[in-house]
Formats: sequence, C-alpha cells, structure tokens
Amino acid sequence: MPKTPPGKSQLAKLARAHKPTPRAQTPRNEDYIEVIYELIHEKGYAKPVDIAKNLHVTPPTVTGMLNKLREEQFIVHEKYGGIVLTEKGSSMANGIRQRHGLLVNFLRLLGADEKRAQKDTEGLEHYIDSRTLELLARLVEYASKNPQWWNQFQKQPESV
Repeated sequence: MPKTPPGKSQLAKLARAHKPTPRAQTPRNEDYIEVIYELIHEKGYAKPVDIAKNLHVTPPTVTGMLNKLREEQFIVHEKYGGIVLTEKGSSMANGIRQRHGLLVNFLRLLGADEKRAQKDTEGLEHYIDSRTLELLARLVEYASKNPQWWNQFQKQPESV
C-alpha cells in the first residue's frame, strides 16, 4: 500500500470538499424563483401549472413550494391568482440569472454546444462558490477581449 505524502491526503481533501457550506437558499428555492422569473419575463405572468410543467413536478408539489416561498417573502401569490416576485424575490432572480449566464458563457467558451451548456449549468449553478464565479467571470472577460490569446490557448496540444 503506498504511503500518503506529507500534507493533506486525498481523502482529507475529499472530506473537506463534501462538508456542507451554509447556504442562504436551497437549490430548489432557486429553481422555482428562476422559473417564475423567466415565465413572467416571457409570458407576462407565472401560473402554478406552468411552473409544474417547466420543473417537471406535480401541481401539488408546486403549491407546497409556493406557500413556502410566500412565507419567506419571495413571492406574492393569491390562491387561483398569478404569482409576482417581491423585491427580495426579484433580487434573488437577478443574481441567479447573472450566475446562469456566466456559466453558460464559460461552457460555450470551452466548446460546449448550447444544449449541453444549459444542461451542465443547471448542475453547476447552485453549488459553485461566488469567489470561483468571480474567477470564471475574469477568465471569460479576458478571453472575449483577447481572442488571439484564446485561439492560441485552444491550439495547445493536450498533455493529458
């Protein structure tokens, strides 16, 4: 059995990476706010049936989450009425939208097609640290302002 070199072992690094970090919101809350925002943006309104369709959940599941989001003051929703984001909900939606856009742009920059970039972003966007997002934003901005650099980078042979 190989000896572990001094410093952090791979197992210790994995344990630290799997340690839950405090989050202001759950990924599910963010998914609902994101879909509500996009429905309002595209259709002018958001209804529970449309949320259920877009999140692939049942209408009763949506009703339960809407009650929770209303209690947490992210939305205003009257029974049988439309859904409106509060200032708090709009603020969250704007942050989610910026994060989503950055990750999609980053993945497209790497060569992912639109469908793959959108799908992979859904897996990444709720768990990536804000400091990592800032680094990705800097990279995306630098690559877009320096296409010659990015083209040269892409031509580098793979050493893996």
